[in-house]
Amino acid sequence: MPFAPRRRDVHRTRALLHYRLGLPNELVLDILDKARYWVEVKHVNDQTSILLDEEFSDDFSAALPMLRIVIDRPEIAHRETSKLREIEFLIVSHDQGWTTEDTIGTFNTSSWFEVSIVRPLSPQDHIINNMVADSFDDHDYPKSNIHTVIDDMCGNVGFRNALRPSSTTEPQRLHCDEMQAMTFLHDDPSRPMGIEGQHAWYLQGNEVARAVSIFEGDYIRRYRVVWGCKDNPTWEGNEGAGRGDDFIDSLKHGDWICVWARAKRRGWENHVHGIRVTMRYTV
Repeated sequence: MPFAPRRRDVHRTRALLHYRLGLPNELVLDILDKARYWVEVKHVNDQTSILLDEEFSDDFSAALPMLRIVIDRPEIAHRETSKLREIEFLIVSHDQGWTTEDTIGTFNTSSWFEVSIVRPLSPQDHIINNMVADSFDDHDYPKSNIHTVIDDMCGNVGFRNALRPSSTTEPQRLHCDEMQAMTFLHDDPSRPMGIEGQHAWYLQGNEVARAVSIFEGDYIRRYRVVWGCKDNPTWEGNEGAGRGDDFIDSLKHGDWICVWARAKRRGWENHVHGIRVTMRYTV
């Protein structure tokens, strides 16, 4: 496992370079940044969750929040704040293991993961934040879309999914109409339909019909996706991974990140065995 410095390790290294070697503080920060000498904060959900179409319905759509990560950037020195440089997602999952379509082995899937930024409409206090945390922990049943979940969970205290900066539909959503049109908001047919991906970034799709048995091949996949930012323009992933364009740069203090498990269309399932998110910060 690669070495990950703790906060005090970074402070000591900064002091050594600045006070012992006499390097300007700006140069010290640049050296540590280029060396990727960043503090890591991990968030894990290792509970197994399954999204499945119990009614085998054409209108099947499920969204389940898997992880809530609050963005908090405390001051680390005089007029300095920590900066998020990179997010690494590790997803352990698979779909239903079969398909009637000619897409086996591809990522033209309706079983996937996405990430949204949940933003308060006004500054929130600790009492409200604790209420939201409790509500999130209690929310273990999927709804039809991400907006319904957030409205039920914390819409009454002023939280909404933030708009994704780009109006261009991500390519992973283009292989079928159902991946683009959102199920009726609030499960109310009288409400207008939204567009999938307007308020969420596509993270990773499950490889279609990886296997029909746990005894045949690597049935359960491990997907690793890395998103960078403007100051660290990096990306890692496979052809089924989203790019995360502008995601980190869109985050604000007080936001929280929500990682979603999704499934849509008749017969599609999403079996989630675990999600780990590693946040890498400058100090």
